[in-house]
Amino acid sequence: MSQKKINYPLKNTLNLLDNKFKFEIIFYLTQNKMRFGEIKSNLLHINQQLLAKLLKQLEKDKLIKKKEFKGFPKKVEYNITFFGLLFKPLVDNMHKWEEKNKKTLLKNINKKNSDSLYDYY
Repeated sequence: MSQKKINYPLKNTLNLLDNKFKFEIIFYLTQNKMRFGEIKSNLLHINQQLLAKLLKQLEKDKLIKKKEFKGFPKKVEYNITFFGLLFKPLVDNMHKWEEKNKKTLLKNINKKNSDSLYDYY
């Protein structure tokens, strides 16, 4: 019996970028190389442990590279790789879409925040 080949569109890409912060990190690093603290200051509601984990994953997946400088204090810069740069059109289009639809997005976010667990009972 032959196995059917099932196509799951976007599955590989979404597995690679499985966290909302990864999109933001790639967006910022396509603009300029950054240090850990600079990346963290651009991301809302992320802690150091999660950011460190995500940067390691992105580096492992060859989307970003880490450059360590000798000396004290330790200095590390993160930069986008050529492979990561291929996501630039995607994140740029997401940014343009967000800017174009800001009113609707904000209205939806406000509605979502106003929903309560008690609204369902």
